[in-house]
Amino acid sequence: MDKVYKGTKKRIWQYVKERARENAENRAKQTDMHTCGKKSFAMIRENLIQANEEKKEPSNAEMFKATRKRVSGRTYKQAAEDIQNNIAQMEELQSQQTRESGERSSSVDSFVAVMGKECSGHVRLYGRGVTASSLGKTSTKSNSASVYVPDELLESIKDDVAA
Repeated sequence: MDKVYKGTKKRIWQYVKERARENAENRAKQTDMHTCGKKSFAMIRENLIQANEEKKEPSNAEMFKATRKRVSGRTYKQAAEDIQNNIAQMEELQSQQTRESGERSSSVDSFVAVMGKECSGHVRLYGRGVTASSLGKTSTKSNSASVYVPDELLESIKDDVAA
């Protein structure tokens, strides 16, 4: 009986060590890490809504910029050049959209153009566990049957259907 448990324990530890090694490699590949620490993306999103005079949902580009702020004098694991380049590209695309349309349009295009399309299974800049399908569900707090769909998501769906 002890031999079975000893072999099992050894295999389990080998599996755990292999997973830890794979996770470390994957974390090393990640770029554009957020700098908001323990503060949730939902809280940051709510703060941006409250700071907005029109109480509009922030765009993905605005959320990206808000979650990548750097504090001077603090050291970070990754250099800020890539993040600053991405933010500059998004702002340039937004200014081009503004010049062309005459009014500020949705910046989902600028975020997607710089960062690429969403991967299936999650939505960026909303925090852990948020999926595209969960964004479209009704709120449990209200009794209304209306469905809230963010403008960014709606525009990206329209773009996918048009393509």
